[in-house]
Amino acid sequence: MSKVFTIGYGGRETDEFIAILNDYQIDTLVDVRSRPYSRYAPDFCKERLSAILNRSGIEYQFMGNSLGGRPDDSHCYTYSPQRKKKLLDAKKCETREFYQRGISQLKRAVSTGRRIVIMCSELEPHECHRGYVLGKTLDGYEIAVNHIGKYGELLSQSQIRETTYQEALL
Repeated sequence: MSKVFTIGYGGRETDEFIAILNDYQIDTLVDVRSRPYSRYAPDFCKERLSAILNRSGIEYQFMGNSLGGRPDDSHCYTYSPQRKKKLLDAKKCETREFYQRGISQLKRAVSTGRRIVIMCSELEPHECHRGYVLGKTLDGYEIAVNHIGKYGELLSQSQIRETTYQEALL
């Protein structure tokens, strides 16, 4: 079975982040932020992060335009009256051509045997689309999803607290 890792950088120092990637022998980081910039953590802005990773021997790829957590396509969301906001919906994303193209590209990369980590900003995978959208999709393709948690521990897709849209709407 193929596998992929995910990680959030929120609150981590750059050196700690790179050390975690090295611990898991990551050779490729796929950035799935829709907007790959941070005013709070400038080392994690797209250009700077790419340079830092390159110096560490890790390839940087941006895929936030196809796999980002804030797609421009309004058909990817479900409105929650209780939360009074739109929520990204995995099932709806999976029907969109741009998302399918991104997943196909990611699946091809994973099938090469590269050690790939999907990165977003949220530290906890259950609070991020990498857990409740991308993780669900990849799990459906029988790709083992290993989320790197807050303390560097590995969590499987089934271990993370999944927030479904049915639960969110209640």
